[in-house]
Amino acid sequence: VAGLYDYGPPGSALQANILDLWRRHFVLEEDMLEVDCTIMTPSDVLKTSGHVDKFADWMVKDPKTGEIFRADHLVEATLEARLEGDKRASASELDNVPKDADDKSAEQDKKKRKKGKVQAVKLSDPVKAEYEEILAKIDNYTGPELGELMHKYNIKNPETGGDLTEPVEFNLMFESSIGPTGGLKGYLRPETAQGQFLNFKRLLEFNNEKMPFASASIGRSFRNEISPRAGLLRVREFVMAEIEHYVDPLKKDHPRFNE
Repeated sequence: VAGLYDYGPPGSALQANILDLWRRHFVLEEDMLEVDCTIMTPSDVLKTSGHVDKFADWMVKDPKTGEIFRADHLVEATLEARLEGDKRASASELDNVPKDADDKSAEQDKKKRKKGKVQAVKLSDPVKAEYEEILAKIDNYTGPELGELMHKYNIKNPETGGDLTEPVEFNLMFESSIGPTGGLKGYLRPETAQGQFLNFKRLLEFNNEKMPFASASIGRSFRNEISPRAGLLRVREFVMAEIEHYVDPLKKDHPRFNE
């Protein structure tokens, strides 16, 4: 149940104020067309948009403990910890802080500590450059590439040091069924864009067939995050306020187009 939050009276009031300000600033000020679309979305819609096939993250599992990790987050956290450990080691050298004299006892101490935690270990300049390059493009790696990085840099379960499985794809949408027979597959929407796109024709008619225009939608979206984190930022159920602009590429005569 991680990543599921209830808002009490102060949180509810704060959220309502933020959404009210957002609506006044965008929807009313810019004359946008607001819609309120269904949360439950037929599979065909999200198949067409690519979400059924591609809206996924890569996860790895510790077969001994059953713990699940999101592969890119694990690689990122491990390499960042090692870079931080290098900084600490460098600072220790500058301060003339004595290191463990006995290599054997130091190695045993390392094994006792949880891997993935920050340890003061000096890295070579080429290794630091490699880590920094990987971190700069961590969002672009495929599952197999993340697996190769984990093997190359010996990335394990940060809590136990145990081996992890190869990354496998995990779709982030909550799957359900529509109707009493269960024959029509559906999903809880992962974002509010699809409802706005589906209603484009009706919105265009509502706007007297004039382009460009913008639609807006405020509502709940759902993502079955592998590892919810960062407080309220990466959660499984959240309120989204989203805008879509529709522009005819051959007729950009909106009076404020340059803005």
